[in-house]
This record gives sequence, structure tokens and C-alpha cells, in this order.
Amino acid sequence: MAEFIDREVAKAKIREKFKFVPARIEINEVLNSIPRADVRPVPEGGIGEMSDGYHTFNGLYYQRMILFAALVKAYKDKAWKSHRHEDGELCFGGGWFIVGIDTPEGSYTYHYEDKDWDRFDCVALPEAKHWDGHTEEDVTRLFSLDARPVARGRWVYTDMSRLVCSNCGNPVAFALKDDGWHHGDYCPNCGARMEES
Repeated sequence: MAEFIDREVAKAKIREKFKFVPARIEINEVLNSIPRADVRPVPEGGIGEMSDGYHTFNGLYYQRMILFAALVKAYKDKAWKSHRHEDGELCFGGGWFIVGIDTPEGSYTYHYEDKDWDRFDCVALPEAKHWDGHTEEDVTRLFSLDARPVARGRWVYTDMSRLVCSNCGNPVAFALKDDGWHHGDYCPNCGARMEES
């Protein structure tokens, strides 16, 4: 990474080095012709709070985690997680886990802190699967996952007057809204989109 130096410090160093600067050379003119870097101090909350004016690093990492968790849920049969790498060592010495999806082009993985373990609805393994050397450029492997048809279902009553998903049999979840209780548009268990009866 290039080193950055304060403009006034640069002027002082030029004067010191050359001792004599011909009148026709104006130091400010030379320095002002050099492209400036937009250097900002690290925010008090740390580098994660650094922003491009729209998003912080923390915000983008959170969004990536949620999107990957949704992908893991959609491809539960191809996804896995573990607190240990394939060599049996704890991820980063502990407090972290690895989660991956096996695609036709190879695995793709991320590491997350233990506090987010339950966000990833997939099988937990004693050790992670073999790392095939994938890097961030291999994220496009995720495109090789087969598209899944949208499961559809209805909320139906059982003999015991319980409302369940017709697709998986999971009981309905109700939410209280301004105009009363409503069942969800999707089954929280299998993800089936509920259609009107």
C-alpha cells in the first residue's frame, strides 16, 4: 500500500532536501498538481464502521451473512457447518465456525462468529469438509447450484383442529397485526408459499 504524507510535511521535506528552490518553481503548484488521496481517520467504532457514504463494512458483512444463511437454508441438503477445520483445529483458535455449500463446481465457505451459529440451518459436522483451495474469486461457484422450484402449500386443519402446512405438516405461525391475527404467507419450516384455499 502506498504511503501517505501530509501536504505541509511534504513541503517542509522538499525545502529541506533542496535548500534552494528557484523562484520559478512554486512548491505549492507542484504539490497541488499531484493527485490527492481521500484519507479518512478510522471511526471510533473501528474499521467496521468505515463507510463509502452508503454502507459500512459491518453492514455489508451482515448482509452477506444473511444472504448466505438464506442460501444455506434453501440448499440444506448441500450445506454443512463445523467449529473445526478439516485438520481438527478450532476455527481461528475458537469462537468461530465455518459454513459451506457443496456445488457442482466445488465447495464455497465463509467463517462466522459463534454468536451466529443458529442462523445457519444445516447439518453440523465434527470437522469441516476438505478445503479444495477455493478463494473469493470462486464465489461464482454458487451460480452452479440448481434452481429450486418454489414449494407451494395451504394452511389446512387437522382432525384435532390444528392449522398445519399441507406441504410438511408444520403447525401454522400466527402474527398479530393491526386488524387481528394472521397466519404467515410462508411456512417457517419448509418455506412453502401458502396459497389461498
